[in-house]
Amino acid sequence: MGTELRHLVASTVEGARIHAGVSFPCLSELTGIAPGQLADLLDGRADFTLVDLAGIAAALDLPVTALLPAAMPDGG
Repeated sequence: MGTELRHLVASTVEGARIHAGVSFPCLSELTGIAPGQLADLLDGRADFTLVDLAGIAAALDLPVTALLPAAMPDGG
């Protein structure tokens, strides 16, 4: 995943988390993603896996597609 795309996905996921009113520690607990790893994901320092996105979507009661940016950049 390119840096631009990684940051775009991270921003979308973080916005969804905030909109859902789910705290960072709660999201970590609900998804089973360690706090340090979740911080790396949300700060754009690590790539999300499909399993990560599916777990986050389930925790936020959203479809996985809601966590993807509306317009994916070419070559991101």
